[in-house]
Amino acid sequence: MRVPSVWVLLIALFACGSTVRAQSTDAIDLIVQSGRPIRVALAESVTVKRVGQTVTATTVEPVYVYDRIVIPAGTRVNGRIGALVNPSKASRARAMLGGDFSPHRVVQLQFESLVRGDALVPITTVAKHPTVRVKRQVARDADESNDRGIVTRAKRELKTRAADAVAGVKQQASDAIAAARSPGRLARLKEWAVDRLPYHPQMLRKDMVYDAELQAALPLGTAIPRAQAPQGAMPAPASVLSARLITTLDSAKASRGAPLEAVLTQPVFAEDGRLIFPEGTAMSGEVTFARPARRFHRNGQLRFLFERVQPPEQDSAPLLASLHAIDASQDDRLVLDDEGGASTTNAKTRFIMPALAILALRASADQGEGRGFEQGATNVGARATHASVGGNPLARGLGGFIGFGLIGVGLAQISRPLGTAFSAVGVARSVYTAVVGKGQDVHFQADTPIEVRLAPARPDGP
Repeated sequence: MRVPSVWVLLIALFACGSTVRAQSTDAIDLIVQSGRPIRVALAESVTVKRVGQTVTATTVEPVYVYDRIVIPAGTRVNGRIGALVNPSKASRARAMLGGDFSPHRVVQLQFESLVRGDALVPITTVAKHPTVRVKRQVARDADESNDRGIVTRAKRELKTRAADAVAGVKQQASDAIAAARSPGRLARLKEWAVDRLPYHPQMLRKDMVYDAELQAALPLGTAIPRAQAPQGAMPAPASVLSARLITTLDSAKASRGAPLEAVLTQPVFAEDGRLIFPEGTAMSGEVTFARPARRFHRNGQLRFLFERVQPPEQDSAPLLASLHAIDASQDDRLVLDDEGGASTTNAKTRFIMPALAILALRASADQGEGRGFEQGATNVGARATHASVGGNPLARGLGGFIGFGLIGVGLAQISRPLGTAFSAVGVARSVYTAVVGKGQDVHFQADTPIEVRLAPARPDGP
């Protein structure tokens, strides 16, 4: 029996409608899995007083699930001090030898809720990896060392700024630590002065960054996923992907060929908007070079590459990427080269303290003219000078400060031998720290935010 064409058309429309409805209802659960860190920065400075004391923070980078943001950057997070752990006897003794008698308890924070829209969402977390003065360190351009002209440097600067602006728009955040602004010089000077007091309250500084690791899964609704790119599709060459390390890396312990892993923290889309890699896509690679720190302030070096990518429910595929940027404390003085290698640099001012300590020791031990006495006429008794009685008060104060902090300044004025002893201690400590001692290793802890750059496209052959 022949079916009328109008009925065929109606059946086809019904089938298409059913398919569309089936696809539209194929939603995914937006769940932030247990173990995922939420990176937050303290909203204000807190004087540590007791367990249970409340703290407030804000997220410094968005949290994605699959293909969308579920917790925007700048979200307020509420927490409290969960525990105060007394320091070890060794660390306590080292602090006292430096003239610091303040408490140095280990503060354990717990963040317990976040504000999402108008609702307060409960969370269970443990705060890890406290870091001060966090800044995103970006790898230098490959031609930076060869560009010496003023015009060339200006062009490179404009190019870098333009690239940073585009990257900021694509990531929907101008910087991973945009919410955590470093304090000004005056504020840092004030903090430095307070920290040099013999006894000062323990502080959690504003903008100190923590990784609030979820201890239980956090469901945040459902959503319809975006269309998938064809299996095997890859981002454009030289693309920059956001990720976080799963493996802890240390130049003192790592060896060439050691495996490492990371996961994408932001989805990657094709130019037509289809999804290539969702959040949570795994990357694997290996350490290609590692050199531990050595004596005489020779710092450690570390380099690694990612070589494969593993999207969820798909086969792994080759992917060559190197380290492009990393979030680290400015105090680490981390530098990335154009090949993704990481090393630390020595402070340009590291010789100032040993020089001041040596000058203070020499001046405080000086006995004045004639080594403590001015020579008079023959058979006339020598006359004691001011320097011979007490030495140089300013030098003794400086030597006492370098050797034993602010307490040393006062004690050095009371006793000249004690001031000289403090100066000698200051010389030994500062010279060892700045000149003779071991350099600084490169250390990347797990959950450190990174950016990796894919290998550029190969030039066309002749």
